[in-house]
Parts: sequence; C-alpha cells; structure tokens
Amino acid sequence: MPDVVVRYLPYIVIVNFLLVSSLLLLLGRLATARPLKEVPEGIQNAAEFMLGWFVDQARRIHPGSVALIASFLASLFLVILFSNLLGILPIPLLRIPPTSYYSGPLALALIAVLGGIVIGARVRGVGAALKHLLWPNPLQLVAEVSHVLSLSLRLYGNIGGEVIVARLAAQAAPYGVPLVIHTLGLIPVSVQPLIFTVLTANFLATAFQSAPRAGAQPAQAAPELEGRDSIAIPRTP
Repeated sequence: MPDVVVRYLPYIVIVNFLLVSSLLLLLGRLATARPLKEVPEGIQNAAEFMLGWFVDQARRIHPGSVALIASFLASLFLVILFSNLLGILPIPLLRIPPTSYYSGPLALALIAVLGGIVIGARVRGVGAALKHLLWPNPLQLVAEVSHVLSLSLRLYGNIGGEVIVARLAAQAAPYGVPLVIHTLGLIPVSVQPLIFTVLTANFLATAFQSAPRAGAQPAQAAPELEGRDSIAIPRTP
C-alpha cells in the first residue's frame, strides 16, 4: 500500500463510511419515492422482502416496538454489507472496506451496544435500562464491554483477514489467484453482516427480558402483529 494511502487511511475509512451511508439513504429515498401499493412490485417488493426478516426479529424481541428495532437492525446490516462490498470495486481508494480496519468495526460495535441501551431506555424507561446495566451486579457493565469486543473483533478478523490475504496473494501471483481469493471472500463479506445483526438482536433480547417493566405483560402474551402494518415505511410527501 502506498505511503500516502497509509498516511490518510483514517480519513479514507471515514469517507468510505460516509459514501456507503449516503448511498443507502439515496436507495431508501428511491424505495419510498412513489406511493406504496397494496400489492407490492418492483423496488417496493424487494424492500419489503428484505425488511421481513428484520421485522420477524423485532417481533421476537419486543412486539410493541417493531418499527424502532427493525429499522435499527436493518441499518446495521446494510451499512456493514455495503461497506464489505467496497472491497470488490476496481477503484483504488474506494476498494478499501472501512470494516477491514479495526476502527471501523469498533465504531459499529459501539453503535450496536449503545444503540441497544438507548432503545431499551426509550421503550422500557431509563430506570429499567440502568437496572439492566447494574443488576444482578455492577459487573454487568463488563458484559457490555465484552459485547463490543466480541462484535468488533469478529467482524475485523474476517474482513480484515480476507483483505490482507488478497493483498499478499496479489504480490506473489498478480494474475488469477487474487480473483479466486476475492471470490471466496464473498462468503464472509455476506455472512458477517448477518452474524453481526443476529448477535445484536440477541443482546437486545437479553436486555429486554432481564428487567421487565413493572406491571408489563410478558412478550409472549403481547398480541401478534400481522402483515406489513407491523412496520411503517415513511412516505415522501
């Protein structure tokens, strides 16, 4: 890697994250630009199909907060997936996945864990969220730190490792071998966002079940939400 790229690598990681986020915002805008149809088709059909899995996960965590939790999980998944896919682009600076350097996965892990705490405080109240952090003992805070390390190291190890191996292979055999490695690398590129999201959903579920609000009904007793009414997609005026 050229010295100038190494020197400005932190800024490249931030810029690539911003580009991915901007692209996702644009795609979301396009997906909701037209009035939603009762029988979805085209972009709306693809968007609802993708959101279905996140809606199911949110229902299992807290049926009364499907829209909030599903959008949080979907955002994490898409940012990680599109960031990983930058590695296959033939553009020199854009092909640096921000998830292949530890600062990127660490930031995403902090967002996942802190975002879960904020969602818990918003849904169950600040007192219940603080009780989850301090009960049954203050060492519960250590568990939250371990969640950050687990999420960040797993993502960094898989994506960063694939990038390093591909770079070394390109130096040893510039033709053929790097293509094979990049093709095999599509497996962790697509699997790791799912694993990250599933683990985040599990941490959220644990937080919601550990200290239910006084007088609240168990999650199993909550009425099941049906159809696409379970999550509201904003309409463009």
